[in-house]
Amino acid sequence: METFSTKFRAGSLHLNALVTEYDHHQKFKVELVTEEPQPILLTRSAKGEWLVTERGSRNFSDVALQQLTQAIETQLSKIYGVNSMLVLTDFSDSAKNAGKYATALAHQLNTEKVMLYHSYESLALIPNAFAPVSESLLESPEKSLEMMSEQKKDLEKLAPDQAEIEIHTDERNLINAVNALVGQRQAGLVVAGIKGKNSLERILVGSNTVNLAKDCLAPLLIVPPGASFKPIKNIVFACDLKKVSKSTPVLPIKAFVKALGARLTILNVDDDRKRFDPGTIEEMTHLHELWDDQKPEYHYIEHEDTVRGIMEFASRVDAELVITIPKQYGFFENIFHRSMTQKLAYHSHLPLLLFKEDL
Repeated sequence: METFSTKFRAGSLHLNALVTEYDHHQKFKVELVTEEPQPILLTRSAKGEWLVTERGSRNFSDVALQQLTQAIETQLSKIYGVNSMLVLTDFSDSAKNAGKYATALAHQLNTEKVMLYHSYESLALIPNAFAPVSESLLESPEKSLEMMSEQKKDLEKLAPDQAEIEIHTDERNLINAVNALVGQRQAGLVVAGIKGKNSLERILVGSNTVNLAKDCLAPLLIVPPGASFKPIKNIVFACDLKKVSKSTPVLPIKAFVKALGARLTILNVDDDRKRFDPGTIEEMTHLHELWDDQKPEYHYIEHEDTVRGIMEFASRVDAELVITIPKQYGFFENIFHRSMTQKLAYHSHLPLLLFKEDL
């Protein structure tokens, strides 16, 4: 469930509305005042068709309600099309590389705001793969601000003309700070680097990283140390065939792909040791119902190692980005408890975008 504000016109009036989306980005509650007793209720289909299910107590005209849905649609496109992004840093080489990748991506997305964030949390936290927490326990707020300003100057040289770069640094808990900034500034993407040369066995390891990937309210883009930006033309979306309609964040993924103007390839990797599930055909039908309007390519392959199968396929089709939903595919279980060196060592150039599962 997410809440944001939007403006719309009702006759001669220009109104501000508080919009709360829920039920897998399909239902929307619209209030003009907080906790309005009879709010407007709207439904949006996966194909973007709007239906007014409750008109509320204000008796808006059909034209005004149409203006409202158009305003919400525009705001959703801004949020999920990444009008604003949040980049995490600890000033390491890998974090700086992630910042450079993010500013290059901002050109393709027409991003208007890039927020650079660093936590100098004083409590001892084990540095992890995303490198958003400083390794120095003695770092001062003044030193942090100085280094942030230096990195901002470097990124301003690379950022698109329309993009404003902000810096934020404090001692808040990383996950709390990230989610607060995402909510307050409507960031549609969080970008983080992978730390350390020749340390792929440590990718996605550490309690902070696990919690960030699971609890981050915005999609999380992981940029490997060896990644240099290439215009994103081909995206592989790796999904499983379990509760497709209920668990897939269709609206955010479609908005992101549209903003990039990229080609979408949908991939399902099945363990060839498993027996056929009689529910598979039904789930495949649901998958096509959700995505056929995007005209993607569909690929169904077998591989004894799902994660490796995804990355090998992405490399084979020259994808510039892999999207997945971590809870699907048992992604965390596969990655956190097994060495990643064999899986990703030769795919270290390929960024990975994690979308939070719809619940």
